[in-house]
Amino acid sequence: MFIRAPFPFLIVFGLLLGLTILLVHSATPNERQHARILDALRALDLENASLQRDALRARAGMLRNYDPLVRSIDTLHHAAKSLQAAGQIAEGDARVAIEREVSGLMGAIDALETATEEFKSRNALLQNSLGAFSNMLGRLGPIAADGSRAAAELGELANAMFRFSLDSRKESIPEIAALLQTLGYHSVEGVRTLIAHGQIIVALQPAVDELLVRLQAVPMIDRAQALQERYLDAYGHAAARAGLFRICLFAAASALAAYVGYLVLKLRRNAQTLEERLKVEGVIAAISTRFISVPLEHIEEEIADGLARLAEHADVDRARILIGPAGEESSVRREYAWQRDGTVDATGEYCDLVALATDVPGSMAGLHGMVYAPRVASLPDGPKKDSLISRGMRSWLSIPLGHPDRRLGYLIFETFRKEKYWPEDDLALLRMAGEIFANAIERQRNEQEREALEARLAQAHRLESLGTLAGGIAHEFNNILGAILGYGELALSAMHRDSTTRRHVEQIMRAGTRAQAIIDQILAFSRRRERQYRPIAAAPVVAEAIELIRASFPATLVLELRKGAPDATIMGDATELQQVVMNLCTNAAHAMDAQGTLEVGLDRIDIIRDQVLSHGRLAPGSYVRLTVRDTGHGIAAGAMERIFEPFYTTKAVGSGTGLGLPAVHGIVTGHGGALNVRSRPGAGSTFEAYFPRTDDPAVLDDDVVDTPTPRGSGETILIIDDEKQLVLLGEEMLAALGYEAVGFDSPKAALAAFRAAPQRFNIVLTDEVMPEMTGTELAGRLHRISPDVPIVLMTGYSAASSTPRRQAAGIREVLRKPLRSRPLAECIARQLAAVQKSRSEIPI
Repeated sequence: MFIRAPFPFLIVFGLLLGLTILLVHSATPNERQHARILDALRALDLENASLQRDALRARAGMLRNYDPLVRSIDTLHHAAKSLQAAGQIAEGDARVAIEREVSGLMGAIDALETATEEFKSRNALLQNSLGAFSNMLGRLGPIAADGSRAAAELGELANAMFRFSLDSRKESIPEIAALLQTLGYHSVEGVRTLIAHGQIIVALQPAVDELLVRLQAVPMIDRAQALQERYLDAYGHAAARAGLFRICLFAAASALAAYVGYLVLKLRRNAQTLEERLKVEGVIAAISTRFISVPLEHIEEEIADGLARLAEHADVDRARILIGPAGEESSVRREYAWQRDGTVDATGEYCDLVALATDVPGSMAGLHGMVYAPRVASLPDGPKKDSLISRGMRSWLSIPLGHPDRRLGYLIFETFRKEKYWPEDDLALLRMAGEIFANAIERQRNEQEREALEARLAQAHRLESLGTLAGGIAHEFNNILGAILGYGELALSAMHRDSTTRRHVEQIMRAGTRAQAIIDQILAFSRRRERQYRPIAAAPVVAEAIELIRASFPATLVLELRKGAPDATIMGDATELQQVVMNLCTNAAHAMDAQGTLEVGLDRIDIIRDQVLSHGRLAPGSYVRLTVRDTGHGIAAGAMERIFEPFYTTKAVGSGTGLGLPAVHGIVTGHGGALNVRSRPGAGSTFEAYFPRTDDPAVLDDDVVDTPTPRGSGETILIIDDEKQLVLLGEEMLAALGYEAVGFDSPKAALAAFRAAPQRFNIVLTDEVMPEMTGTELAGRLHRISPDVPIVLMTGYSAASSTPRRQAAGIREVLRKPLRSRPLAECIARQLAAVQKSRSEIPI
């Protein structure tokens, strides 16, 4: 059906461009430039010979000045500059070789110029001394005529100097030097001048002759000849290439004429192709129209029917739509398939189809990530080609469904009877059909996700209601435990260490402590505890928790720790993070019946877009992920929705409180994170806790030093609590610590007593949750009356530091209920010491 139409305008344009290029290259090399280069090469030979000749004449003293030498050097430079265009005749290595020869020739000319300049300067001095020496010999002629000894020596010097001027060998220098030295003993006028010029001649003439040798040794002629050979060879190649391009020009012109005829024949064929394409567009439009109004429950039927209609019009043997799970591209959750009668049924045979749909080496990359192999047999050898051939496929086309960042699946077309070629226009049509299927699948998936989100929202509301209820109950039990633990602590301080009654009270205290731990877990689930988070390094905290629980696990349980984020930091509480690790590991150990492998992992993960997890939602950002994976019996489908409800447990009676996972849920969500749970019955479970990562450096814990419990010296302390029993307990605890306690169970009564005598009280202890007014409101009124009196807030919800609102109310510190003697004593001692220090710093 789909016929690949040529691109006539591009092909014609390409042929015309090729004709133009061939026309340009078929032209013969530039004759005028060729003549200039040959003239420059001849000029090099002539001027180099002229330079050598003039240098010899100058050495013999036959040259009146050095202008001929300067003109020869200038001519050589001009000729070399003309030769720089010689490389244009060639290409590639030949051009590089010519340019290298030109560069070497210019270097030789520079060396020749340097030697010439040195020759000129030294030869000028030599010729001057030779002239002066000859002149002085003429003046001293009368001495040579009288036949004296001086005359004989002067004659020997003249003969030796004449021989030296003809052959300036170094062997003659000692003889001349001795004669000059002998003449130096005569006092005849002019002898000393003669000796001076003779010494100059002896010193300069060998150097000048050596410079002449250097001038003649410069390999300029060899360079010029080598350049000429390379240039003429390149010129010959260029001329031959021009002839070849003229032949190609004729062939291209013939091809253009043939293609024009081909286009005429294609017009009729294209009309048929357009007609078939219109039919496919009609099918796609019909499929799209059907999806607009189809009910959600009939979408799958319409997808199957639309795929069959599209495959029949596309003239393929088999068509598939493979849909993967949300967020996963490597697996198949659902398949729609159609195949022509007589084709071998391969429904459900996924094998490596997803890998093939992602990439096939050697295939053509189509629009928007499509994989197109029109001829499977021509693909490069490899496992993917073997996989296609083993299925009997002749052609293969895979179209991705959805956006690159949210891949839904793949639309695949296969042919077995013949090879199938799709033009780009047809590929675009099929891509449009894939988008229609993707929109239908996306609509179905969005509806399903909406239903799942509604279920999770209902679960979240249920957990929130449970949390509110649990938090209120925990607060009331906290007050009861306060009386139990407080009076128990007072009773222990009054008992003999070895008495039986003391052991009974100690058991009461242990039971109360365990009850307090349960209340802490309930408060963690309800998220009613105020927190003071700080940057902590997650890896050391997790490692420490693992070491704490490893000793309690039996040898039949293997515990593996995989740390992939050693430097990751979160804004949180180290104790709560350890509680998450220990609760999840303990829960996993119970699920495995203390046998199997428990894997704990810690890594960093970047979330690009919003993700809906099984128990929460993650916004885009960077997170630290704590993963606890077990090989236990898994979680039943009905229990998955209730695992984070307080007191819900599948363990036997007495084996658990049902507060471990709810506490984990409260801690993780309190950190701004979320939980994701994956489990299948009989295949184990995976708990993933996501904590927002921070770039702030981790804060290290300070060492704690055990010191004696501080005691008071009769200071007066105002204590307020709406529970009268807790007021009496507080008074007794303060009295035992050495303080005078004044207690009220009414905030208004306490305010009136304080207003009447504010100087009477050294410190105030007030509960937060009271019916008449909150502890923060009471503290604000007390602070306005006497700003110097420190106020300590008592609460069962938090022991965190004061908030800005509490600071404005004058609250210096917060104590966690139920009260214990040592934390209470240390808090009071700190506040009294702070008051004493501030008073001592006031100038008198």
